[in-house]
Amino acid sequence: MVVVKKGIVVGLLWVIASAAWAKEDPTFINEQQEDEIINLAYTKMRASIGTLERKIDECKALAKDTTLDPALFQSLPLTKQEARTALGYFRSYAEDKCEGKELWAKIAMEFAQFKHIEKLYKGENIIETESYLEMICCMSARSHFETIWRYLKIAPEIREELERMPELQEPFNAIATARKMGLF
Repeated sequence: MVVVKKGIVVGLLWVIASAAWAKEDPTFINEQQEDEIINLAYTKMRASIGTLERKIDECKALAKDTTLDPALFQSLPLTKQEARTALGYFRSYAEDKCEGKELWAKIAMEFAQFKHIEKLYKGENIIETESYLEMICCMSARSHFETIWRYLKIAPEIREELERMPELQEPFNAIATARKMGLF
């Protein structure tokens, strides 16, 4: 008898708990709530993109008026092509450091999450995002990796010296610097 009573109590508790959990189940979210969740994901992504856009503007302003001293590479046995490669590499490195790779990665993740949530609730992606993910992840990937590849062909001891130069760690105007160094 005690076993039957315990079974009934456990069964009753299970029914009550299931009913409570069902209210939390996303399949019970109505269309307005779905739209609110989608909007939350979109708003979060857009806020991060706004932060990145401001950061990019700050970094461009820092680089705009900063031209490196032509004597910077004179002590190193670099060909003109290697000097151009080093400038391109460090321009990209300083830009990434200034803007923050973490912020770029955060936006890529938020974009993917937004697209997933939208498709989950609506069955398709409806909101026009102007190909943000492609721009965020892949717009300059080819030139970025080609620059790294070329840079790695410079002798390791010369790369070590370049990497110790603090001027190359901060944003700078690569075109004005290359002109000033006679690399164009």
